[in-house]
Amino acid sequence: MLPSELLITRTKKDRIHPDFLQVDAEQLELAEELISVYQQFVGTKKGELNDFMEEFEQGLEFKRIRGLRTLLERRCTFVSKHVVAPVEARRAVFHAANAQNVTSQAERIVVITAVAGELNVSASDLEQSLWADLDAEVFLEQFEPLRPEELLRWYNLSLAQTLLFRATGMTLTIMDRTPALFRAIKYFGLMYLPEGGQKIRIEGAPSLLKLSERYGTALAKLLPLIVRSGNWALDAEIVVRRENTPRIYHFLLDSRDKHVVTSDEGKGEEVTTTFDSSVEQKFYTEFVSLPIAQRWELVREPDVIVTKGGVLIPDFKFVHKELSLETYFEIVGFWTEEYLKRKLAKIRALPFTMLVAIDKSLACFNFEPFGFGLEQPLILYSKKVPVGEVVQYLTALEREAVTKQVASLKEQAIELTGDIIPIKDLAKRYGMGQDTVRASMKDPEYVVFKEVFAKQKLLRKVKEKLVAVEKYVEARNIIEEAGLRNADEVLAHFGFRVQWKGLDPGAATITLQ
Repeated sequence: MLPSELLITRTKKDRIHPDFLQVDAEQLELAEELISVYQQFVGTKKGELNDFMEEFEQGLEFKRIRGLRTLLERRCTFVSKHVVAPVEARRAVFHAANAQNVTSQAERIVVITAVAGELNVSASDLEQSLWADLDAEVFLEQFEPLRPEELLRWYNLSLAQTLLFRATGMTLTIMDRTPALFRAIKYFGLMYLPEGGQKIRIEGAPSLLKLSERYGTALAKLLPLIVRSGNWALDAEIVVRRENTPRIYHFLLDSRDKHVVTSDEGKGEEVTTTFDSSVEQKFYTEFVSLPIAQRWELVREPDVIVTKGGVLIPDFKFVHKELSLETYFEIVGFWTEEYLKRKLAKIRALPFTMLVAIDKSLACFNFEPFGFGLEQPLILYSKKVPVGEVVQYLTALEREAVTKQVASLKEQAIELTGDIIPIKDLAKRYGMGQDTVRASMKDPEYVVFKEVFAKQKLLRKVKEKLVAVEKYVEARNIIEEAGLRNADEVLAHFGFRVQWKGLDPGAATITLQ
């Protein structure tokens, strides 16, 4: 992307188009010369480079050269070379000069020499340090060269992105509905809806009731991902002000232009897992800190779901770590009436159940007469998603799943062999959740603990030994020697109470209630 003042466009009727550079012999020669200049000026001051480039620009299109230079300087590393921090050097010199009446070069040299002595540096080093942080004084330490054709394509892509700064929306026709593209649309804070066939509408500023460059910037960031798709075409509405009067132009671009704008330098911003709002982030943070998160994995923006109602990327998916159970969760926050209707249409078209939370405090209309018409489970919240209600919903799903699994085990007896049987091993053997195995255990010869089934015969022997000791540490040793790792749970099962004296386990005792 380029500064807006370097944008070069052509307009005809209601169409606007970036004035792309052709990747031909003439432009390749220009690009090669510019790249060579930056290579030759490595190790020199930026001011010297700028002076040379001002002469180089004479007779050439100013905006064009400055645009190419802007991109080349993004591959430069400039450093400030100084012995004394420039701010500290200036402070010291100005303070010393203020104490004297410096009116000549000779008097200036005297001040510089004196201050240099105080700072324990040479006068020349102090002179160099004084203004070393100015833009013209920094040194070009490193330049990463690139191929001339790559520079031209990067420039063309940047022109198109800069034009999209002024976009209010875009209609995109794309043959491949790649998940990465749809995730990027949502990642950049844009809203979209299908328009039939292969078209989707990507909305910008008007959907938020005012013109905002934020959405033009988001569309610009999306462009590199679009041009790397298969067959595509875009039609973006561009706002251009003529004498303070806004006018809408159409910017058309399609995959036939791919060879002009595809650039390795313009791959686009990396789309990482993030959150659309603080509401989503707070919900995620709170949920993963709860005990239920040990049973449920919370996945952010998991899938792209295509239905007759449109394309939907749910905010979250809950995946149970033991049961064959998963469910989606969508949080609807900032919305207009029209946007909410579209969102609900997508949700109604889903062939499965999805939990939906809607922020009622941000409604731009009265909720009662509007009506949601959802058959999906719905949570209405204000400012913060009530995590407790989500936990209740997931717990109900677990109970339902466990009940079904227990019913399926009625025809199949669980075989128990051994004194101590890990529940997770049984769950794996029968393909069931651990809660299901616990609920299905009816054998009176075994006691159900949190992680194991223990045989009554073994437990009676353990209890006989426990009644003969008083020290808590001794009791733990007896239980662990029997093969049980849940000493406190076993003590509670027998009715023993642990009496603590401070934090030292060696001082604790047990008594049978």
